[in-house]
Amino acid sequence: MSKLSQKKRMKLNPILPLVMILSGIVFFLYSSEEQSASPPGLHRYLPEDSEIGEWKKDGSPQEYKGEDLFLYINGGAEIYHEYGFSQVIIQDYINENKKSISLEIFEMSGNDSAYGIYTFKTSPEERELTLGNQGQLADYYLNFWEGNFLITITGFGEDLETIKGLQVIARAVDEKIESKGEKPLLTSLLPRKGLKKLSVKYFKGNLGLYNTYQFFSEDVFALQEGIKGEYKDGHTVFIIEYKDSDECQERFNKTKESFRGSPRYKNYTSMAEPLFQVDDTRKDQLVFVSAFKNYLLIIAGTTSLARAEKILMDIKRNL
Repeated sequence: MSKLSQKKRMKLNPILPLVMILSGIVFFLYSSEEQSASPPGLHRYLPEDSEIGEWKKDGSPQEYKGEDLFLYINGGAEIYHEYGFSQVIIQDYINENKKSISLEIFEMSGNDSAYGIYTFKTSPEERELTLGNQGQLADYYLNFWEGNFLITITGFGEDLETIKGLQVIARAVDEKIESKGEKPLLTSLLPRKGLKKLSVKYFKGNLGLYNTYQFFSEDVFALQEGIKGEYKDGHTVFIIEYKDSDECQERFNKTKESFRGSPRYKNYTSMAEPLFQVDDTRKDQLVFVSAFKNYLLIIAGTTSLARAEKILMDIKRNL
């Protein structure tokens, strides 16, 4: 290499660091612009028009957090808060035929909260769908839960066009939510044999329980976590969990007094172990209540003590 070439190279080299710095600044600004363009919060889960075929956004989304949910759901926000509500975003959609659909994405405090409010809003009569962790389609609305999210999509009509739109929008949301979750461990304690899969309800308080089976209007069970399952032979199992066996026994004794003192329940009969039975005159069926470890066990609807004892044994095996 000539001395002249070496001199030229020495003159050019000091410029290279400056070029690299300028390139880094441009890359940073471009990256920052991309990040700022990403929708914030729950907006990121709203399907864009290009992702849902003939359906288009209709107006701007609404958002509610914490206690503001009462402004959106008049008289129905309590149950969401009992399960652990954080925030919700609502977006309406419309197609060229003026069919309307409303999307609600609820962010709950955890996976168990999302699963619980999902079970509260669904029923065994609805059609199961492969969406998120679990989904169901009813006549004009669709629910599914995924991670700590509950998604409710409502169509303003029961026509085929709207029902298809519910599922198109649901699958677009499902694609955007990456978090997954497991059902609460308590659900695994229900005996599997004869269980109606879609009948399972998970509770985080007395309001959820009361809307499923109205034992008492007041919170007699001091319920913090519980599960219910219906069975093909007609009986229903409730399992309520407490922090330890002492708390469970104390609650069992108080529950016993509430059943004995209520005019609704007749023919109270106490058994040798922590077990008693009553007649539920409102529902015309037997109710059996027992305590085992840190669990209160209730069986409603079975026809005999012998059958109730067998069901209790099945539950205790799982515990």
